[in-house]
This record gives sequence, structure tokens and C-alpha cells, in this order.
Amino acid sequence: MGKYMKVTKVDTSALRRRFMAMSRRAQNFTPVFRWMMQELQKAHRDNFRTEGTTSGFPWQPLDPQYASWKLANYGANGILVRSGDLRNSLTSMNSNRGAVRDIGLRTAYFGTTIGYAKFHQSGTSNMAQRKPLFVPKMMAHDVARATGEHIVYGSVGEVYSNLKRGFGVL
Repeated sequence: MGKYMKVTKVDTSALRRRFMAMSRRAQNFTPVFRWMMQELQKAHRDNFRTEGTTSGFPWQPLDPQYASWKLANYGANGILVRSGDLRNSLTSMNSNRGAVRDIGLRTAYFGTTIGYAKFHQSGTSNMAQRKPLFVPKMMAHDVARATGEHIVYGSVGEVYSNLKRGFGVL
């Protein structure tokens, strides 16, 4: 016959505190959004550096005549860079002209208000489509991972190995 033990009292106060903290963090995703903005800026810096290759939509070369004029008047700044306003609005955290970085408790917006960005994004009858704004392929996965880390541990980008070890591969 086996031995048995009777448990009459279990202290769940630490567990309750942990769940309350997780519930509180689930109401405010600001840390996740701040991290996400940094990741989006890095991806857009790479996209401008690689002229669209990072996004999976390499930018078409400029028309030779326009490329020559642009080089003579603005220097060798890259395909979608003339003044730098569009690039800077997507790649810098500072409040550059046209940068959209709105972070709330449960929503966030990233983008640009530079008027001509929409013409590059969609193309026109006179201009090839060259998408300056994109969502990186793994962004949804990475944000989901960061959100879980934020809710469970209260940090973002610091303890992924613990989260992975505790919940399996995400």
C-alpha cells in the first residue's frame, strides 16, 4: 500500500499576484509598441540601403535620363532619396518631418505623412511602383512573441529564451 499525504492549506498569494500583474500588463502594450517601432525603423533603414530588396520588392532602377539629372542635382543618394525627408520619416525615431509614430495603450501607428510617398507606394502611369513602406515578413511572429514576453515577464526582448523554454517554440 502506498503512502498518501493530505494537503489542507495551499498558499496561492504569490500566484494571485503574478496573475494580477499579467492582467495589468495585458491592458498596456506600450512597451511592445516601442520595441516594434524600433524594429520597423531598422527594417526600413535596411530597405532604403538595399533599395527595396529587404521588403521583397526590389525597386526598379530609375529612368536613365532622370537618374543622370538626379545625380547631377542631388548627388548619389539612392533611388527614393532626394531631400531625405521620406527616408528619414521611416527610419528615425526622432520627430522628423512626416514621421508617424503614434503609440497608445492598445494601438500603434507607424508610417509617414510625406505626400509623395503614396505615389511611390502605388506607382503611377509615369512612375514605377517602389514601395518605401512595408511590413517585414516575420513582424507578426515577432510581435506575438514580444507580446507574450511582455504579459508574462514584464519585459520585451530580454527573456525570450525563458519564454521559449517555458512554452515551447513560438
